[in-house]
Amino acid sequence: MDFLISYILFIVLPSPNADGLSIVPDTAVRPSKTYVPLPPNPGLGPPPSDTRGKNPHARIVCEVAVSQSYRGLKKKCELWMRQQYVRCALGIKLYDLRTTRNTHGQFNRSMKAKLWRQGMPTIKWHFGTVQKGSNVPTGCNSPGNPAYQINIPISDVFYDPPIPNIGYVPLVSFPRPAILDGNFTIDLYEIQQGVLDSQ
Repeated sequence: MDFLISYILFIVLPSPNADGLSIVPDTAVRPSKTYVPLPPNPGLGPPPSDTRGKNPHARIVCEVAVSQSYRGLKKKCELWMRQQYVRCALGIKLYDLRTTRNTHGQFNRSMKAKLWRQGMPTIKWHFGTVQKGSNVPTGCNSPGNPAYQINIPISDVFYDPPIPNIGYVPLVSFPRPAILDGNFTIDLYEIQQGVLDSQ
């Protein structure tokens, strides 16, 4: 049975700067080739692919900044959002460790996530153990808290705008599978704990 989506472990895409360089996102998700076939022409297409022609262009991109500034992360995500095929960009900023510890003995750390979606306002979460610039705890202190969950429509992976040549027709059939009406749910508490456990 084919999966509807898959994570791309290694993908090299044309830089969103349009400077002729290539870039590797931290994480990318693409639709199954059953539903959106490989582009016939590698590179810019149409439809665009990674630089090797092995994967369709990423639809959802995640960038994580540790040493990079939040401003740099924001600029990079905004550049991704200028790409026709990118539907979502998730930026995660991990700030420096604090000298204080939480009740589990882990060093406190501020963390921020921001989600960009085409045609939607951006959404931001402060999900570290403490707020940036203070020792005030965030509300991100248990799994499953809807206030600290990111929901990205699965259908965003299958977004396939019209292609102006070669008669390309996406293979997504209608009625579309019910799974496309669901969401990817990212629990920021799980990311927080993963970061704290690995520091």
